[in-house]
Amino acid sequence: MQAKLLLALLPAVCLCAPATLFHAQQTLDDSETSLATGRIAGVLTDPSGAVVVGAKVELKNIASKFTESAVTNLAGRFIFDGISAGSYQTTIVVTGFEVTIVRDIAVVAGRETVLNITLRIGPLKTVVNVNEPETETAAATRLTVSGAEQTRSRNVAEIVAEASGVSLRENGQLASTPLLHGMGDERAKLVVDGMTISSACANHMNPPLSYISPSTSAQVTVMAGITPVSLGGDSIGGTVVVESRPPVIASAGTRLHEEGTSGGFYRSNGQYYGGSLTEWVTRRNLSLGYSGSWATNDDYTDGGGHRVTSTYAQSTDHTVTLTAQSESNSIFLAVSLHHTPYEGFANARMDLVRNYAESLNLHYRGSIEYGALDAHIFWQNTWHTMNIGRDKSTFPMPMSMPMNTHGRDLGYTMNFEAPLLTRQTLRVGNELHRFVLDDRWPAVADTAPMMGPDPFVSINDGRRIRLGTYAELASKWNPQWTTLFGLRNDTVWTNAGPVQGYSSMYAADADAFNASSRAKSDLNIDATALVRYEANTASTYEFVFARKTRSSNLYERYAWSTNMMASGMIGWFGDGNYYVGNVGLKPEIANTVSGTASWRNPALKPWEIKLTSHLTYIQSYIDVDTLATVISGMSSFAQLRFANHNARIYGADLSATGALWNDDKFGRGILSGAAGWLHGERLDTSTSLYQMMPLNARVAFDNEMKGFAAGIGIQGVDRKSRFDPFRFEQVTPGYALFNLHVGYQRGHLQAYAAADNVFNKCYELPLGGVNLDDFMASGSLGQIKPLTGRGRSGSFGLTARF
Repeated sequence: MQAKLLLALLPAVCLCAPATLFHAQQTLDDSETSLATGRIAGVLTDPSGAVVVGAKVELKNIASKFTESAVTNLAGRFIFDGISAGSYQTTIVVTGFEVTIVRDIAVVAGRETVLNITLRIGPLKTVVNVNEPETETAAATRLTVSGAEQTRSRNVAEIVAEASGVSLRENGQLASTPLLHGMGDERAKLVVDGMTISSACANHMNPPLSYISPSTSAQVTVMAGITPVSLGGDSIGGTVVVESRPPVIASAGTRLHEEGTSGGFYRSNGQYYGGSLTEWVTRRNLSLGYSGSWATNDDYTDGGGHRVTSTYAQSTDHTVTLTAQSESNSIFLAVSLHHTPYEGFANARMDLVRNYAESLNLHYRGSIEYGALDAHIFWQNTWHTMNIGRDKSTFPMPMSMPMNTHGRDLGYTMNFEAPLLTRQTLRVGNELHRFVLDDRWPAVADTAPMMGPDPFVSINDGRRIRLGTYAELASKWNPQWTTLFGLRNDTVWTNAGPVQGYSSMYAADADAFNASSRAKSDLNIDATALVRYEANTASTYEFVFARKTRSSNLYERYAWSTNMMASGMIGWFGDGNYYVGNVGLKPEIANTVSGTASWRNPALKPWEIKLTSHLTYIQSYIDVDTLATVISGMSSFAQLRFANHNARIYGADLSATGALWNDDKFGRGILSGAAGWLHGERLDTSTSLYQMMPLNARVAFDNEMKGFAAGIGIQGVDRKSRFDPFRFEQVTPGYALFNLHVGYQRGHLQAYAAADNVFNKCYELPLGGVNLDDFMASGSLGQIKPLTGRGRSGSFGLTARF
């Protein structure tokens, strides 16, 4: 207990120490600094030569990390005046164009630095940008979201899946889950605009990435496997950070500025359509913004002409933001409402019939005396209901079984960064995340004792509280050698109140659970060590070791009933199995070694090749033990209890991109590709871990010329022959998909069209689970089969800036 109290007090020590440590480092007095100012000015144009009006230009001081924003005027011009001499970088975010980053901009006192920039049209695929080496591993990928992807993607998880080392577990239309080196859900830390959000559902139908629309997403950072302690805790698979479009702040001398975007899209397969709108009203130091989106779709059809039922969905998002900014500080407040009135799940026994969430997100960023402070305070309130949806209600023996969940997230993060010496940067931080969950199933009339006469209490006042503290030191010893060392503690407390079943037939399990010791505390320690060697401008080599930990979620620990019907309602894997919790679960401890080599040519026709290999040994991996086997028709299912077992995951990722040509006559032709190989096994049985993606690769060619962008993409997946026998995982054949796209950008308008799965291939999703809808439609007498993917689909979209 004394050790835990000391760790809880450690944040105060970490955050106060810099004031004493850096005081002796200050060498310039205020009068000297105030005189050392310069100016940056420039003009933005599009590929056709037209000026770009109303574009957001963000300027960042490399030393202090503080940022300042400007907006281009009617002449496409932006100005940063009275800024301190030093080294800067700019980031330009404009819908329909690539996110453009210009690094190493030198500002000299008393002089103007001219920075004229021509933006590139955003292609209809995600663009991979160079990472910032001091804050991310070389294996990390930063994705910028093009205007086409903002309107075309079904969910943000689809965009995340473009990154190397990421595969996609297909679930509902809005609820797909990215797996980072085979690990997803809570094993990967998912951060949305600085918020850590929990899935308030026994089937994870409302995962964190479902609360941000692709139309408002601007940038995605993916760290598969290895995450610095400053960016991830209580996770072992990696980190995904999704950021919305930054607020617009008017440039100096502008009294009032207004701008916005609107877009609409349509996809033929599944009648998927919707629209989005953003609007900003801003002056120099104050900005008010709104963003909203709406989308709806029906069931899709696979390549064999079969309608895949329970794949419909509808969602609406609204966000109002208020931003205030001074020369050295900015504060941002976002108020959001999210509503999903319905969403079908073909690989689950239940559907989402309502999900409503409201959230507040307060973000402060400022330059203080000795460094930079970045802080978030957030809150989210979620009401979620599952039941039998419209497609399942037509099956034999339809049944109503309402399940109501109420989840509350509350937390904060505080991150302080400051230079120790010219070669070193210290980062310290503290974060708290508190999640409270109630999961109750109302009694159904005339169904006692199976579903009445009393309500079923699945989780009663479940609580998961995490307090984390870290310290990290980044050192740039010389142009060749960089190191990053970090240490982190996350203390996790969980508890849940007494439960009850529908009737006395559930009493034995309920009594045993209520008599157990349910209050648990885990003391988790993380550490990372990174060494990077940049041999020259053309090659970089990196080696990383990480020790990561994760404590169980509330359902893994507190799902208490062994009744088949009740345990069949628990499980976010889409496999039709029955899951029971385990109060005695230990935290997962993952030890990972990873090496990355990258080779590049930054010439007129740039290219880059990156190869990453990784090996992870996981102690107390949360897997399953078999309680019973259920035979239904010609199929077998299992009732499983969550249990700790040791496991190992290893694999390799390869990515490459290169310009085949880059000139005025033919524009810019880019060939890119990525491949991933992964193997995971449970060590005590030498069997495959569940949902490990087979060998897969994708290749794309894109050409951009004078506002036009067009390309072709090919995605190939090998046969899934390794499977988890405990969960009766399905074997799936290999397949290849061909996609085409074309787009045009001119001034304020962008239009695109695409054809996906051009040859209408019928294929089974290796991570899609099973099609429970078809199985239940047969009266549960048929053969269970894997879920099939979408057939041929055409899509169209139009985005306008005003």
